[in-house]
Amino acid sequence: MTEEIIMPLESRTLTDILETTSAACAPVFDQMAWCEDEIQAAQRRHPHAADTLYHSWTLLHPTTARMSTEFVYRSHCREILERVAAGEDTRPGSAAEIVIALCEVAKTTPITTAAEGVLFRLWAEAFPDQQDIDLHRSHRETLYNDRIDDAESLMRSKTSVTTRALTLAKIECHGRHHGERVTCSYAPNAPSIDESSSCPTWATR
Repeated sequence: MTEEIIMPLESRTLTDILETTSAACAPVFDQMAWCEDEIQAAQRRHPHAADTLYHSWTLLHPTTARMSTEFVYRSHCREILERVAAGEDTRPGSAAEIVIALCEVAKTTPITTAAEGVLFRLWAEAFPDQQDIDLHRSHRETLYNDRIDDAESLMRSKTSVTTRALTLAKIECHGRHHGERVTCSYAPNAPSIDESSSCPTWATR
């Protein structure tokens, strides 16, 4: 007969806390990994802006719980990073943010033809690898293109994040990226750093 091992109350409580904390943190760590992956991919696409892209992680904070879905969050990151590389305004809502917002509205009230057009247009733009949810998009765009354009502009504004802006003059770098010594344009006169030290990464860089 197998003897059941009973853990002391303190040990069980600690184990429960650790398991709960681990489960709660797992999605956050997943998002951090996706974020870093998209930054590195953007750096390969735009080597001229590699330093700025590295320091743009603060712009990529998830803005909705729906971004716990990988393809949704990756799309959002890619769009914001493309804007960074092009020197464009990063505050307006991304295609992913707008799709999420319109889907939430559509759950409780009918949306207009123009809003529906924006939803289908930006779904295709944000998630090209996902199934196309509108088989009549070309016809819809032909009939209502101007109205859809106006509605998209409005939604970009309404879903904008005013704090999502990168002030280049305020970027500080100590000459290390992910613990590796680098020549970063934001640390032109960086002082000597002890080899044992490491540059802050996702959460603090």
